Amino acid sequence: MKRLNRSNHEIVLDILRAIDSEGATIYEIQSKVCISYHHLKKYLTYLIQHELIVYKKEEKKFRMTQRGICAVDTYAKMDELLGRIRRENVTKTIEYVASFP
Repeated sequence: MKRLNRSNHEIVLDILRAIDSEGATIYEIQSKVCISYHHLKKYLTYLIQHELIVYKKEEKKFRMTQRGICAVDTYAKMDELLGRIRRENVTKTIEYVASFP
């Protein structure tokens, strides 16, 4: 399933979730995230530089660091909060529109 118009933050989160606690090869990540190899390499470099993931050469897998796990938790909390705000705004809009005669 190809996902279009994702923000950089959503792509980073998708990559971190694809890696999960078991780790993942670059090809496993690519297929789970639906991203080109070229773009994925750029994101993986970014994640390594910011110490969210590490590459284990002996396993040929990327693994999340404790910092990466915290980032996933923080993203999940932000999504929950933003989802609540969006639902509240929709409800307010519906109530506002319904108030018209």
